[in-house]
Amino acid sequence: MSMIKLDRLTKTYGSKKALRNVSFNVERGSIVAVLGHNGAGKTTLINSIMNIVKYEGHIEYGFDRKLLYRKVGYQMQSSSYESEAKVYEVCKLYRKILKSSADLDQLLQDFGLAEFKGAYVKSLSGGQRQKLSILLTLIGEPELIIFDELSTGLDSMARRQIWDYVKRLNEEKGVTIILTSHFLDEVEYLADEVVILDKGEISRIGKVSAIIREEFESTKKIEFRTDDKEAFGSCFGSKLSNHGGVLCVSYQEDSEEEIYRKVKGLGGYDIAIKNYTFEDAFLKMLGYTLVKNGEISHG
Repeated sequence: MSMIKLDRLTKTYGSKKALRNVSFNVERGSIVAVLGHNGAGKTTLINSIMNIVKYEGHIEYGFDRKLLYRKVGYQMQSSSYESEAKVYEVCKLYRKILKSSADLDQLLQDFGLAEFKGAYVKSLSGGQRQKLSILLTLIGEPELIIFDELSTGLDSMARRQIWDYVKRLNEEKGVTIILTSHFLDEVEYLADEVVILDKGEISRIGKVSAIIREEFESTKKIEFRTDDKEAFGSCFGSKLSNHGGVLCVSYQEDSEEEIYRKVKGLGGYDIAIKNYTFEDAFLKMLGYTLVKNGEISHG
């Protein structure tokens, strides 16, 4: 059963088409990630779903459209608050407006913000404000939550904590989730299905596992270091790649033992055998690169 159906969604700004005939379904209880570089159309897509911008095409909801803002929680990339607002006061205000019975103390505890309940929002760090923004999205106990750049501004430990909370929210309470992200490890960990936008159009859609399988089939990779790169170049030729001093050879799974013996015999060390990931598949498909903090960039 679908929570949302998009049919030929198109949005034009002047002469530029931010979205062009975008169609896909979000099934109830699923986690769908929308990917693409900056300007690909991710935020425009979300704003269309939330009826913030006018668009062409059709969006069908799995609930009464009049209840859109009660059924859907939307965590935006940036949020603003009154300069003298305190954390707990903001939470209580949201609970009152949304006529919710959510346990605010438990939510603050879950997000590591309990000790800041009496603090001014303006005194929080960027990561803490991001956590608060996510927390506020949950107060109305929505059926669908949209996260626009879920873990931007969070350190690696906080990101993992947020991922685990989102996963539990989906699995234990059946909340449907749409998220946009620049982080491919986040997508692989959370998403059931991926929609990849490129210049406002869908360039690929499918299950994470299926996309990896389609791109690499039974291929795996062995990574290692060596003091004699020339020997490996003459042995493996085009199958050999170099990433920051770590050499990598792709191979068919049934030849794993033979490949390992060759690498070891030629003096390879720090050897690691790995399956290809969604990150590998994504970069292979669209020619993207990763920038320093792990975000995707159009190369």
